[in-house]
Amino acid sequence: MIIDRNARVAPPRYPDRGTRVLMGDTLGKADQSDLLAAFLWMQEGAIGREAQSQLESARDALLADLETLQEYKADPEFQGLSWECTRADLDAVFDSATAVTSEEVNRLEEIMHTSGAALENLLRFPDEDPALRFTPGSHESPLNTVVTCRDHLKPLKKRREALVSDVSKKIDRLADLNTRRLEFCQNGKSYTPEHMRRFDPTNFEILISWLAHRDGMTIRQDRGGPGDLGADGIYRTPDNRTVVVQCKQTKTLPGRAIGSEPVQRFNGTAWQEHGADIAVMITNGKFSEPARTFASRHSIHLIDAEKLQQWATWGDPFYEVIGIPAPSPSGTSDSPRALP
Repeated sequence: MIIDRNARVAPPRYPDRGTRVLMGDTLGKADQSDLLAAFLWMQEGAIGREAQSQLESARDALLADLETLQEYKADPEFQGLSWECTRADLDAVFDSATAVTSEEVNRLEEIMHTSGAALENLLRFPDEDPALRFTPGSHESPLNTVVTCRDHLKPLKKRREALVSDVSKKIDRLADLNTRRLEFCQNGKSYTPEHMRRFDPTNFEILISWLAHRDGMTIRQDRGGPGDLGADGIYRTPDNRTVVVQCKQTKTLPGRAIGSEPVQRFNGTAWQEHGADIAVMITNGKFSEPARTFASRHSIHLIDAEKLQQWATWGDPFYEVIGIPAPSPSGTSDSPRALP
């Protein structure tokens, strides 16, 4: 190979004689295939390093997202709001986004491990003739593995953008909900958990009827009594569905969890004896897991202290609280007894 010292590319000058001899012999034996192989190896390395760098940048961005979510959750006045009526919901949004992002980090680090191993193999100069790596019919280049790993970034970017959009929408919705709840708390119709614990069982049942009346239901029975067969309240929705409720008030916080047996007894009367379309058991305490399991299996809605706070303290509509569609509004309804 003839070296033109005035060409755009020329070998450097080597002061060491042994190095000059070795390089001279190597260049003298090099042919077009050797030069192409060396060029391909260099270019593959450059592309591979760039691909690995893109994977690392994506991983670092996800780790930054995790830090941001932790900062958001730790901020007592996120976006300048107190979130006192929706803080648990807001934290749940951040926790969910954190879990999804953590899964993305773990998945991406596995991909990076595969890519990194392939890149290390790619950058290792072959011990044999480098031209053998690129002969027709030779094995595929490790660069293909690196590029395949890099191609995961496009769908990852879409998932990340979708997650950011979803979190943003949920935050906006919760901000509106927080405002609505705060306004309700100030209108004189709010009953706090402390207030509800001071009620006796009868007035607690009447309170539940008032809440049903507030949300547009006609009151057929506003409290229980002898022979009520488990019905402490019977209401009619504007679309003519019968709502049967049973109340379990506690004066202690958190109180003993209601087990499955009372739910089973209520299940035995709500449908057959009272013709319920919607059966609801309500407590200002909590339900045990067996009770929740049984209720879910038999389509009984449970309102515990948390959901009751949403309904009575913050003014969320009954239908939102139990998670069913609201009926279209219609005429007036009978009013329950007055509360003390």
